[in-house]
Amino acid sequence: MGTRYLFEKAVKIAQNLSPPEKVIVKNLCHDIRKSQEELIAAADDAMCRCIMQCKGICCRSLDIDSIFSLWDFIFILMLKPGLKDEMQQRLNAHSPLYLSPCPFLMGGKGPCIFPDGIKAQICVITFCSNDEKIRKPVKSVNLNFYKLCWQIQYLRIKWIALKMGRFFSGTGSKVDV
Repeated sequence: MGTRYLFEKAVKIAQNLSPPEKVIVKNLCHDIRKSQEELIAAADDAMCRCIMQCKGICCRSLDIDSIFSLWDFIFILMLKPGLKDEMQQRLNAHSPLYLSPCPFLMGGKGPCIFPDGIKAQICVITFCSNDEKIRKPVKSVNLNFYKLCWQIQYLRIKWIALKMGRFFSGTGSKVDV
């Protein structure tokens, strides 16, 4: 599935959440944000290497479809809904045919349009240096994204069950006696 399709699906999911569901999903997203911030704090040496030596080269030559997932877009949209239009414009202008800079880099070089603590899962957990001391914070980020994934899947099953219930209750056959 293409990144644009996943983005549009995430927009639909975010828009279709009821107010109580939004609260649940936003709370999970806040947990992800907190775990990302803890990871960044623990990864100071690795982040310094990314900034000083690599200069974000991994963000400039990538296949975006392998980076962003549906869960990343839901996470970002729930915490920063004001970025929706800019994200849509950037994805529409992006050509997925070749490895290219991430469309979410300002000016094609950076920085990223997403604030710290609100990044795609792969972007925040991937380091090209020894990650021995940050394994626990990486696991925390992954676990929180996993919880978000399962919550959305649960809501999806719930929506399908409700639709099926309405369908079958409205079309049941009546027997005249």
